[in-house]
Amino acid sequence: MILALALGVAVLQGAPPGPALVLPRDSYLIDEPIPLVVEGVAAGAEVTIELHGGRGGNPQSSHATFVAAADGRIDLATAVPRHGSSYSHADVMGLFWSATPRREGGTPATADDVRSGQPWTFTASINGHPIAERTVTRYVFDPSVRVTRVRERGLVGTLYEPADPGPHPAVIVLTGSGGGIPPPAGPAGGLASRGYAVFALAYFNSESLPSTLSNIRLEYFGTALQWLAEHPSVDPERIGVLGASRGAELALLLATLYPRFHAVAAFEPSNVVWRGCCDRFSTVAWTAQGRPVPTGEIAVEHIQGGVLLVSGKSDGVWDSTAMGDAIVARLKRHQFTFPVRHLSYDHAGHGIGRPYSTTMTLDAIRHPLTGRIIPMGGTPEGTAHAREDAWRALLEFFDANLARRRPGV
Repeated sequence: MILALALGVAVLQGAPPGPALVLPRDSYLIDEPIPLVVEGVAAGAEVTIELHGGRGGNPQSSHATFVAAADGRIDLATAVPRHGSSYSHADVMGLFWSATPRREGGTPATADDVRSGQPWTFTASINGHPIAERTVTRYVFDPSVRVTRVRERGLVGTLYEPADPGPHPAVIVLTGSGGGIPPPAGPAGGLASRGYAVFALAYFNSESLPSTLSNIRLEYFGTALQWLAEHPSVDPERIGVLGASRGAELALLLATLYPRFHAVAAFEPSNVVWRGCCDRFSTVAWTAQGRPVPTGEIAVEHIQGGVLLVSGKSDGVWDSTAMGDAIVARLKRHQFTFPVRHLSYDHAGHGIGRPYSTTMTLDAIRHPLTGRIIPMGGTPEGTAHAREDAWRALLEFFDANLARRRPGV
């Protein structure tokens, strides 16, 4: 019998063969928890777990030290970091959201870039000596999802379709003031992996579209909605829309104009129409029938479906919580009959979205058009927890209002 006290590892007759990092499988979506457990170390041993991964051009890393329980296990779902981490409570995905990129910025991944998945490696060490290692692959969308570049009828976007023929409930996903095509690592990839056809739609700052959020024709979105409804894999009676920030403003506005939208999810929402963005010449954001849509309160009572609002109480861009409350109040005044829910999170700001990516760069995000640092607000831990809870709520919301919605209801 050999007793390796220096490493805090017990190797006894009939005992497990040695330290191990235990996981139920080797691949996950990026929004799925990864339930890592360390086994086979001595009770009370201090084990440091390092995480390395991310895209090849800009790797990320994090680490935390934990104390093994009496059974020689460390379960990241229940273990509180002893030191060395950026989080202070038990959090099964704390190592992921606290991972720090090597450098600022980077180019958003495309669907083709990420189809093969991203490797992330856990390494467990005691007193600087590695004792176990495990690599998992994280996917931004399920590998079975079909991805199609859309350049029809003047539209610019990407269609994500589940593997089976459908017809599927569908969601149009919109970006905010940065424009471009919504990336697969956002809600588009997550929804497509769960049975939704998703149209990730650009409306400026992409190819032939306007360069800024200025004088955007709302009829463009009517064309997108019609195109999506006619697609053979889509159920035209079960279509929703999702946007964040200026995209949330747009999503709410569109749902007042197009009754075919039966569910609206607005992250960091606005209850009013704002002027254009993001240069001093963009006085008008939206037009309808050739006329400017005036700034003012959005008539959300005309929406023909459920409404989900998500905000952070420490929003550094605009007061999304107060504006979300104003939306709810207006709907109540008009005796709105569809489901309404407003989730507002402490210690979170303007960065609530799909979970389990780093939140350590909230104070270093540059606007893609102006180049200025965006004051997102919130703390890394508060934002991470808001993302996790809001994502569950979003999936439940679309499931209730689209996936299980009966035709004609």
